[in-house]
Amino acid sequence: MAATDKLHRWLDLLAALLRRRYPARFSDLRRDVPGYDLDGVKEESILRMFERDKDELRELGVAIETMPPDPEGVVAYRLKPGDFYLPLLSVCETAWPLQAELRQVPRDAPRRPTGIGFQELPVLSLTPDECLALRRAAARVRGLGHPVLASDAASALRKLQFDLADFSGDLPAAATPPGGTSAGGTSTVDGGAFDVLGDALALRKLVRFAYHSMGRDQVGLRTVAPYGLVFLTGHWYLVARDVEADALRQFRVSRIREAAMTNTKRQHPDYDIPADFDLSRHATSRQAWELGDGDLLEVIVVFTGTSGTVTQGLALGEPVDTGANADHAAETAAAVGHPPATPRRFRVRRADPFLRWVLSFAGEARPVAPPPVVDAWQRLLAETRAAHRAAATPEATA
Repeated sequence: MAATDKLHRWLDLLAALLRRRYPARFSDLRRDVPGYDLDGVKEESILRMFERDKDELRELGVAIETMPPDPEGVVAYRLKPGDFYLPLLSVCETAWPLQAELRQVPRDAPRRPTGIGFQELPVLSLTPDECLALRRAAARVRGLGHPVLASDAASALRKLQFDLADFSGDLPAAATPPGGTSAGGTSTVDGGAFDVLGDALALRKLVRFAYHSMGRDQVGLRTVAPYGLVFLTGHWYLVARDVEADALRQFRVSRIREAAMTNTKRQHPDYDIPADFDLSRHATSRQAWELGDGDLLEVIVVFTGTSGTVTQGLALGEPVDTGANADHAAETAAAVGHPPATPRRFRVRRADPFLRWVLSFAGEARPVAPPPVVDAWQRLLAETRAAHRAAATPEATA
């Protein structure tokens, strides 16, 4: 039977249920559904067709109730309008409604549509502040850079504008090129990349793509096993195992191009996600120096002083085990004229933002290991001193 025939039956059945205020037997519904009145078809086949239609509509979220049998043993069915239609929307004139927001409106209210079922629907009253919040929320969703979410936000606003004649929810047109940065500060991504990554996650398929590494400022091919997608600090990231490096990495989706599954056969997965993998841990907010795909370094920083800023810095690091690292940190701190203080370990992928953060402690923190990071720290100090001296010259202040 054609799909259009089934759709017609569904629509006729829904209309037959909604027009009745009381439960109806199948024999009553059958008169209103032409698809159940077929010549030459056995009664048992018609009843099975009705049961299938009813079950499929329920799977779609239609709350068709089966009532207890009556004294004659006959079952009836009911679909409440309030369980099928969304509430009607209105905007109250004051900043806050005087009564409950979800309430009945008189049946003769000018904004209530006429027709079957609408008389029983409640009305959801929105305050002007709530309307503004909805517009801002839609703009924020669009600013996430996901094309599907942006389309959903625009569709939701069109629905609100249809119900609320005085609701202004227009969103500015996005004029950001693929991979660029939107007005909200987030990076836009290629919708095709999201589709490929989503399918690969569902099917557990390896993905190959071209990736622009900001740390190396190079574009290279990566083959990864996707573990999950997270939205973090204004950007979408793919958490995946880099096959070549055999290590877990985070890839900014806006830098991914030409993504494709290496094996399109859907029968068997290419990999398994470890049982101890926790995606929520990767979705937590991170510091700028922890992001990226650079090599992971363990940097030891010694903090001195007891200010609140130092306390906050200590909380971001990990305690250093007593032993060689702690002894080296204390000896290095003493050698440069600072009393031994509290060392902390930081896991760093991007040294530049990390060292600039350490610089903000104005002498109450300094890296002491490993040597390459200490050398970079000394260069940063020299450049900073030179910049301050240049700014303090009479020529600069004239």
